[in-house]
Amino acid sequence: MEDQVILNKGIQIWTVPVTGSYVIEAAGASGGDGTDRSVSPAHRKLGGLGAKITGTFQLNQGTQLKILVGQEGTTGYLFYMPGTGGGGSFVTLLDNTPLIVAGGGGGGGARENFTNGDPGQTTRNGSRCGGTQGGGGKVCNANTGQEDFSLVAGGGAGILGNGSSGREIQFVPRSFTTGGNGGRWLYSSGVVGGFGGGSIARRLLGGGGGGYSGGGVVGTDEKGTAGGGGSYNVGENQQNVAGANKGDGKVVITLLAYP
Repeated sequence: MEDQVILNKGIQIWTVPVTGSYVIEAAGASGGDGTDRSVSPAHRKLGGLGAKITGTFQLNQGTQLKILVGQEGTTGYLFYMPGTGGGGSFVTLLDNTPLIVAGGGGGGGARENFTNGDPGQTTRNGSRCGGTQGGGGKVCNANTGQEDFSLVAGGGAGILGNGSSGREIQFVPRSFTTGGNGGRWLYSSGVVGGFGGGSIARRLLGGGGGGYSGGGVVGTDEKGTAGGGGSYNVGENQQNVAGANKGDGKVVITLLAYP
């Protein structure tokens, strides 16, 4: 619809054309698959699927919404390399008050003891040492349960808080309120976390997914799992499903009825 959508650094500003009841469906992006070329593709560790979150909202003509559609995480391209986290998909008011957010999936690990990424969650918190209350996910040691900055891994971003990172990861994923960019590594433009707060993955541990709160990572140098991002929904007639979307995220807004 002409003049109703403005794009600003990947975030769309949409103006509600008519007062009415709208269904908003948001789906988070899936995490990238890990690569281990010593095994068949059928045995690679998969990125977690994004959450699918649906609600009904009463919206007034002229209200402006901010929309960010999450992008799928990157699949590892080296002999063995983990997948990056998928981005969350967000719909908020112009002042960043969230209406609906769908969490992205965690990236798949590389090598035998590293697992598939967690799916995007239906709870507000990310999984695997994930963020809470809109914060970013952390990287935690599986043996101690404590945050561990020596691990080569990164947690996804939330709506308010950036993700975290361990060793060798220079650019953390950014929160929705600071642009929503995925994490990235200084020396590679081709390996990035999914837009929408997905985290970079560098060696064996996958990257955490973005969402209302970011997915974290729990592991060691020998094992581990990347978490999925959290979701958020204040609509009526809610349908919230974890791990339901493969590929890039999406946002669909459908007018149900006039007043």
